[in-house]
Amino acid sequence: MINNIQELRERLFASEIVKNEQDLQGCTSEGIAYIESKYGVLPRTYREILGLLGHSGGKLVSRSEFEFYFDQIIKMNEWRRESLLESIAEGDECTTLPDNAFCICARNGDPWFIIADGQDDCSVYFLHDDCITIKEASKSVMDWIKGFVEDAEYWIRKGLR
Repeated sequence: MINNIQELRERLFASEIVKNEQDLQGCTSEGIAYIESKYGVLPRTYREILGLLGHSGGKLVSRSEFEFYFDQIIKMNEWRRESLLESIAEGDECTTLPDNAFCICARNGDPWFIIADGQDDCSVYFLHDDCITIKEASKSVMDWIKGFVEDAEYWIRKGLR
């Protein structure tokens, strides 16, 4: 079980998702402050995750499969907002995200997002490719990241990561 950032760190090393300190590169407080200045105060749990592995998390996720790390999520958040506004302007039926929504990851352009309202933890939501359907993907950010850890452990055991 992963209940806090220390347990996440320990599990990353124990499962060999992260082999050494160089594999694990977190965001600086300045990088996190940059995000918060644009999108709102991030939940504490997500700030801690960014501080631990915001730039690199070893074998946690593939950069080619997921937009997950700091540089990717910055671009994705800018693109997602522009894309939604363009779709709405063109008359497409799209769900607009709240102003304080922050996309924390995407796969094939479909984002997971949180609400940046300064809470301790929060739900993670998923916007499906139909641009309309939003579903709760996880009750908490820690549960959401645990899913990525479990997937990485599975693929490592299979020898595919």
